[in-house]
Amino acid sequence: MEIRQLEYFFVLCSELHFTKAAEKLNISQPTLSHQIKVLENELGLPLFDRLGKKIAITDAGEILYEQCTYIFRAMDNTKNQMTELKEIKAGKLVIGTLPGELTDFVSDYLLDYYQDYPDIQVCINSSDDLLQLFKNNKIDFAISYKQDNIDYEEEQLQIVPLFTEELKVVIHKQHPLAGLDTIPLQEVLAHPLILFPTIHQCRKVIEGAARKEKLHITPKLETASIQAIFKLVEQNVGATIISKTLCNLHKSDTICERSICNPPLTREIVLLYRKDKFINFAAKAFIRLLVEQLDLAQLSLSDKSRQLIRSLVTSQ
Repeated sequence: MEIRQLEYFFVLCSELHFTKAAEKLNISQPTLSHQIKVLENELGLPLFDRLGKKIAITDAGEILYEQCTYIFRAMDNTKNQMTELKEIKAGKLVIGTLPGELTDFVSDYLLDYYQDYPDIQVCINSSDDLLQLFKNNKIDFAISYKQDNIDYEEEQLQIVPLFTEELKVVIHKQHPLAGLDTIPLQEVLAHPLILFPTIHQCRKVIEGAARKEKLHITPKLETASIQAIFKLVEQNVGATIISKTLCNLHKSDTICERSICNPPLTREIVLLYRKDKFINFAAKAFIRLLVEQLDLAQLSLSDKSRQLIRSLVTSQ
């Protein structure tokens, strides 16, 4: 069994088509077919079921695919550690975030990071499927919201709580609710609303709270554009419910923010990284900067979170 054969097999699993996989590998289709056949003969089991021009992964193929994932991740970790020994403070950093506020939140620290580490290439990979990015070894770490439907232990992910963020109602200063300091959720939902679409994480928090209180949400307008939402609120078209982070980034003389009660709307922002992945210098440096900035913003981490991060950024 050769690494080259495993690489061929791994790409074929993702394409499930010999011709497309061969093109991606820049080899001929007969060469790919031959190498997969050699691999199957060595293992004594078929790795794919041939269904005409289509193929499907067998149970044996699923086992080998899972093991290949670990093998290639270990190889990448080794290469990364060797590269870091040579380059010290150079390299590449890829941060995963959920689309929306968290992308803006992380991007806000890029200038400070660049000023300290101008030789490091930084990429923010915004995706709704951070788990897949971790599985494909496409990101170094992620900033996300804690999601109850994910078993982080099973996914081999370390979760580090950073801070709890409040969702605020943002309204025009002439809005009927502007005179209140704290507004019940039921009262907020009774007025015209401009909200993110239902796939957005902020909207999911609102929907979840409304379901628990047996309340119904009927937005006047829905858009994924943060700029459009604030412009519409500034024109007093309606109110919006949005994160405190975004409120801080979009100040205006014509709008104001108010807290929501019964129930209050909150969500937990967390740092995620793979327990079995080498965390390089570039990632450690960004995490240190992030913690420093959170302290300055008086969003202090718990003692347990600090201990986890201290252990992470000081490890070799």
